[in-house]
Amino acid sequence: MHSVMDIIAHTFSTLGYNVITDSEYQSIIKGGLNFYDVNICSSAPYIAREVDILISLDEKNITPNLKDLRKWWLLIANKKWIEKIEKNLPDIRTEYVVIDPLIEDKYENTYFVGILAGYIGVDIASFEPWITQSFSKKWEDLVVKNITIFREYAAIWSAHNTSWKTFLVSPSSISNELTYGNRAIAHGAIDAELEFYSAYPMTPASTLLTEIIQAKSVPYLQAEDEIAVMNAALGASFTGARSMVGTSGGGFALMTEALSFAAQAEFPIVAVLSQRAGPSTGTPTYHEQGDMLYAVRPTFGDTDNVVMIPSSMEEWYYMGGQSLNIAQKYQTTVILLTDKQFSEGKVSIGALKPAPVERGKLLETPSADYKRYELTDDGISPYVRVGTINGDFIATSYEHDEYGATTEEMEMKVKMTEKRAKKLQNFFEKEGIYGYEVVNPSAKKKMITTSFNAYTARAFVEQNPEWGLVIIKFLAPVDVRLRDELMKCEEIVFVENNYSGQLEGYLTKELWLAYIEGLEIRHLRKYDLLPFYMEDLLTLQ
Repeated sequence: MHSVMDIIAHTFSTLGYNVITDSEYQSIIKGGLNFYDVNICSSAPYIAREVDILISLDEKNITPNLKDLRKWWLLIANKKWIEKIEKNLPDIRTEYVVIDPLIEDKYENTYFVGILAGYIGVDIASFEPWITQSFSKKWEDLVVKNITIFREYAAIWSAHNTSWKTFLVSPSSISNELTYGNRAIAHGAIDAELEFYSAYPMTPASTLLTEIIQAKSVPYLQAEDEIAVMNAALGASFTGARSMVGTSGGGFALMTEALSFAAQAEFPIVAVLSQRAGPSTGTPTYHEQGDMLYAVRPTFGDTDNVVMIPSSMEEWYYMGGQSLNIAQKYQTTVILLTDKQFSEGKVSIGALKPAPVERGKLLETPSADYKRYELTDDGISPYVRVGTINGDFIATSYEHDEYGATTEEMEMKVKMTEKRAKKLQNFFEKEGIYGYEVVNPSAKKKMITTSFNAYTARAFVEQNPEWGLVIIKFLAPVDVRLRDELMKCEEIVFVENNYSGQLEGYLTKELWLAYIEGLEIRHLRKYDLLPFYMEDLLTLQ
């Protein structure tokens, strides 16, 4: 399934379309329904539940998806599967076409790609590089065999229907690259001088480690569990290295004790937290946004941390480096909060801009009286790389004085608590950035959302200009300037993938939204394991 849809997605992206994908698969060993949607758009990309073309590799995936087929749809499937479920197909045969090649060999995927290319009239030469790439890791004869089958079936089916040849709208003249979230973050961090990465594989964060390994440019550790993962990364951070870990809910839970240590010792660390449907193991290969409040307060003790949420692949790439900068500049924990849909979804991308490398108060030549935890006006102390002359210091989980020596003296405890609290004060002013983005600011009705949902929400606003959109980029600290923006609205709707309304409750409290006179606060929540589709947002009309 993935090879078929990846070939199609990459081809249409290369042709200049905006492509966005939605891959859904089950974690159970046997049975279940898997599907992979490729949404091909000429303007703002978005995902939709209804589809025009269904390619099915077995009979189990035909019947459950019939309800999502639009009028004048196209079904591509093996004749033996069609015969098994034909009684369940719609009765009005004039409203659909069934293509039923009788295929008995192992190249079924390639037959289907050829049929699709020929039937809808797409330049078949555009498919061939991606077919070659898909099979090139095996052997040359296999590549030749698949290209031959593809050309033969594309030619056969190009004569079958002419009406579908005008089905696709005109693409852009610019070829687009296609990437997915975990690849974007990995390479954004690498290009911003990531120096150590550690992880224990956990869906949907696992391919972060894969990308790091394949890049062959960053030291990495695949440890035995997430406790070892975080402690290894903190060890690297102690030396002055830019360090990152990646995990999901259960793994992140194991990291929280070490994150408290990081807060006390003021070790910079970036943790990628890719949300999946919980609690506990839950439904681990599906989508949910149930860890927002956990990310805001992931440790015990009275500490603060930064929570960043990307809303596009380009931003995901940039935030990979930006998060490393913020971690080192403020000597704090930065959580890059994403979700299954963003980690694994693929989208056509524009130009990628790497974050410039900023290491904060790195001292190259400390004095003989170097104080690692020096009390400063902004709460941020100069740090050194391990091995720097005069740069010896103690790092401990205990409260400490300016040199790092353990103390329980009350006055020093107060000073150190206030020192750590100062670091993120006036964060957005110091960084010269906003913690949110507003689309169509003049609209009196606005949706508020985060992450991958922003793609479909942008397209909705483009099609419904009476609506605006607020995309949250930083969950912590909260950019309080957003309150002034929302005071201009008559109605706001929080759009989030959880039952309890974590984003709504958090921002309503932090921004005192309930006290804005005349502001109606509503919500649209979804927690059925699937992301928001355009059809879901259309219910707001």
